[in-house]
Amino acid sequence: MSKVSKLITSPDGCKIFAEGIGNLEGPTIILVHGLGSSTVVFNNFFKDDRLLSKFYLVRYDMRSHGRSGRPVNQSDYSSPKFAADFVAVVEGFNRQKPYLLSWSLGATVATDVCTHCPAGYLLGIIYVSPLPYIGAIMNDLGKESLKNLRPRLLSQDVADALKARIDFVDSTINDCNALNWDDRLLWVGAFSHLNANNVLNAMSWQQDPEPLLAAGREGLKLLHLYGDADKQLDNAVVEAQISQHFINKKVVVIKGGGHALFYEFQGQVVEEVLAFVTK
Repeated sequence: MSKVSKLITSPDGCKIFAEGIGNLEGPTIILVHGLGSSTVVFNNFFKDDRLLSKFYLVRYDMRSHGRSGRPVNQSDYSSPKFAADFVAVVEGFNRQKPYLLSWSLGATVATDVCTHCPAGYLLGIIYVSPLPYIGAIMNDLGKESLKNLRPRLLSQDVADALKARIDFVDSTINDCNALNWDDRLLWVGAFSHLNANNVLNAMSWQQDPEPLLAAGREGLKLLHLYGDADKQLDNAVVEAQISQHFINKKVVVIKGGGHALFYEFQGQVVEEVLAFVTK
């Protein structure tokens, strides 16, 4: 089974790095990473035979992250453009009716797709410790430790900015010893590639959550996964403000789970994904 890597051109010319692997005859799951990370956070999923035997997995770097383009103007970071990036990736791999599995900041893409793509474009959303949209929810969702990190991530003090990126990565895993050292270096390295302007552009646009909520009320499937020991987010806020609008949903709270739930509890997360997509 061979991995396919592509550099896909979004409609505005931004290059989007993406990779695909798995069963070409199976349903498609698009994987979207969180702030400061890249496709590398899903390396273990790309080796998981339970997923690869049943699904075709596609992962991509959001604009300003990883090997994708990094436009310098804030106007290049908007809901229509993020939706267009997603569609370009889906079409670039000749896939249709995908599921979207999104972690943390990556969950904002579901709002973009529901806003700018036709109804039914997604077969389902899989939230993992999600930030569902950029906007007012962030005031309640982010824990104090995350709010304290934000100005340091934007700092012009090189040493403190690097330390903030390390602290951010370490806060995604409750037991840092559980994070393989090589993986930790990859994750920190991915974030270290982002300068302050990249970070600011990645989380400064505004989104309207209403199209997402409307899709949920109309029956779009949702699997919402989070841990009860997440150091970054108070995930109950998403359950109360977003998930309750979905009439076709399953919410799973994993005891002891941190922010990078898919990494720490890969087996349990994969079992939930298998059940959700094949239901």
